[in-house]
Amino acid sequence: MLHLASDAGIGARAGDIARSELYVADEIFLTGTAAEVTPVTSVDGHRVGGGRPGEVTKTLMRAYEDAVMGRDGTHAGWLTAVY
Repeated sequence: MLHLASDAGIGARAGDIARSELYVADEIFLTGTAAEVTPVTSVDGHRVGGGRPGEVTKTLMRAYEDAVMGRDGTHAGWLTAVY
């Protein structure tokens, strides 16, 4: 995800965050092999952003899907053909 964010010109970093940071975030999403990019719209009853996926989240959702579906030749090396 950090590579996809960088490719899209979105600043990102990995690290620990405080729970209180989640309450004031403009956008939150989770990533994982099975989860792909999953928007988070509330945390402990606190609405995140407008309660809908934001533009950064949507951009990264599209970039991830393009990469894993082979539509993005930039990341073709991430894929393994299964026959």
